[in-house]
Amino acid sequence: MNGRIRLVAALCWGVMMGLGCGGSDERPPSQEPQGTVPQAPSLVIAVPGDGQVTVTWDVPSDGGSALLDYAVHVHSDAGEVRVVTAPASEPRAVITDLTNGTAYAFSVVARNARGNSAASGRSDRVVPHVTPGAVRNLVAVEGDQRVTLSWDAADDKGMPLDSYFITPYFGAQEGEMVRVPATELGKTFHPMTNGMAVRFVVVAFNGHSRGPEASIEATPYTTPGVPVVTAFPSGQRVRLAWSVEDTGGSPITSYRVTVYLGDEVIRTVDTTATGTLVEELENATTYHFTVEAENAAGWGGVSERIAAMPTRAPSMPLNAMCQGGDGWISFSWEPPEFDYGHPVTEYRINAVVNGNSTDWYTTDLNYHLTDIPNDGRVLYFFISARSAVGFGSSADLTCFTQPARP
Repeated sequence: MNGRIRLVAALCWGVMMGLGCGGSDERPPSQEPQGTVPQAPSLVIAVPGDGQVTVTWDVPSDGGSALLDYAVHVHSDAGEVRVVTAPASEPRAVITDLTNGTAYAFSVVARNARGNSAASGRSDRVVPHVTPGAVRNLVAVEGDQRVTLSWDAADDKGMPLDSYFITPYFGAQEGEMVRVPATELGKTFHPMTNGMAVRFVVVAFNGHSRGPEASIEATPYTTPGVPVVTAFPSGQRVRLAWSVEDTGGSPITSYRVTVYLGDEVIRTVDTTATGTLVEELENATTYHFTVEAENAAGWGGVSERIAAMPTRAPSMPLNAMCQGGDGWISFSWEPPEFDYGHPVTEYRINAVVNGNSTDWYTTDLNYHLTDIPNDGRVLYFFISARSAVGFGSSADLTCFTQPARP
């Protein structure tokens, strides 16, 4: 009897351990992951740099299971180049060791414990590149209505240059940008306005990025215009004055006056003023004068020859004398020794009689005055000759009347 009980107990224990034997038939909870795979990342953006691209994206829904990491797929025209793993903590990856000048696109796959998401849409194609250096030794050569620029090639930083861009600025106004192939290291701008300053900005371009600016200012100019000259003759001298309307776009630095006697150059005068006095000339002699102006471009055109004769008013009449009678005085004289190239046109007799200054004129070489106070007073007379220049110096006479004897 006891043996049978022990057998039943043993069988019961075995069943409980294997088949349940009166115990629960529920299985333990499953250990498989919960949720689904993540959704695909979106808004993939690629920003190129030097030999690298920075890729960013929006974090997708994790499908109910924490994201583990991302796989960034790099694509070129040749196909998929590589896959780069990025941590789940930051939706961003810097893809290095790319070839400058080659176009790449990028897609992103998210992963959680349930598996991988679908691939995102590809980013726009971008090209890793360097930024070229600035052009070197930029030079501007100014000329007549033109400016010629030249420069040394910019450092291409290992990526061939495509071209140079030049932008002129006229004060605050931006001019039209000009493209110059990278094989050319200069450009001439023409026509331009003489005297107007222009700032030129030059940058190198490699097809993807522009380098730093290099700039230079220039003002086109040419030689000055022809002076307009006026002459003012006087005794043994001629005063010249002139003006120049067109400076050529560059300040005038000097003038040169050339003095001619016939066709012979007898003198040159350099000055920075717009006038000069030419002295020690011969009266009654015709001289010719020219003027030319100089600026940074050189000497401009020569003015038209202008004639002038240094002169002066006639010298005093010769051998002047007077003779007085009863209420009258008679004068006589001879022509001046020098008329300085201008004939005498008349004579003037001046005196102060009874407190009044009185003039008498004649073209003759004598004159007779009447109605002179017959009081025996001494009277002073001044006789001078006149030409186109004016009245010259006077011959001074002391005269008096002689009342008739009773």
